[in-house]
Amino acid sequence: MATSTRSIPTPLRSTIGDKWAAAIISVVLGLAAWWLVTVIFPRGLFPGPIETVNASAELLASGIVWTHMEATFFRTFLGFIGAFFVGGALGIAMGINNFGEHFSTPIIIIALSVPGIAWAAITTIIFGFGVAAPVVATAVTVFPYISLRIWKGVEDIDPNLIRMSRSFDISKGRLLRRMILPSIAPALFTAVRFGLAISWKIETQAEIFASNSGVGYRAIEAFSRYQYDTAMAWAAVFVVIVFLLEMAVLRPLERKVFAYRKEADFGVL
Repeated sequence: MATSTRSIPTPLRSTIGDKWAAAIISVVLGLAAWWLVTVIFPRGLFPGPIETVNASAELLASGIVWTHMEATFFRTFLGFIGAFFVGGALGIAMGINNFGEHFSTPIIIIALSVPGIAWAAITTIIFGFGVAAPVVATAVTVFPYISLRIWKGVEDIDPNLIRMSRSFDISKGRLLRRMILPSIAPALFTAVRFGLAISWKIETQAEIFASNSGVGYRAIEAFSRYQYDTAMAWAAVFVVIVFLLEMAVLRPLERKVFAYRKEADFGVL
């Protein structure tokens, strides 16, 4: 009879628990793989963990990080908010009636077919350098992903409830506030987390084309000057800050919002 690995105690798991033990093992394996990759390349060409940490410390000490981080976060959130409202409206429309689904499907397919880097180039041609190009590139890349998740959330609502609401002549606004939004709350939260994850990537890509500030701009600038450790440091600092935002803000908020849904495990979303 096979023995479940959950029943096998280890010193690490006994001390800090399964969740943190798995996370630590994952990080250690990732750093080891990173170090092994650096061995393949000539020294100085591909920075390893130690070189990246040192370069990151220098960036943080210089104080320049926060100015560019603020610019990236500001544009990211603007683009995400636009994507959330457009994607949410289309997702709800696709879920509540056939016309909305048929109308929105071609838009979603076309938007999904265009890579984010292409949107960044297109918006740069249209809007030029400035805030608009990265924000619009982020919004048009992210909104179809949000639409699909909200659409599936609306589809899970019992259609009989919607028909009954219509038979009682309940207004669309009240139907949205009282039934649809509370019912798709898990899908909305998943859309937020997934949309933000994509927004960070698209924003930093768009900064390469259309900005003279931000993490993406500074990373590609360092790369063009053959300062590979600095370029990697910009990426590393950005990843750490986004990770801390996820762990310190989004996950606690998620647990608080869905505390009443004990039967569901939203931590894996």
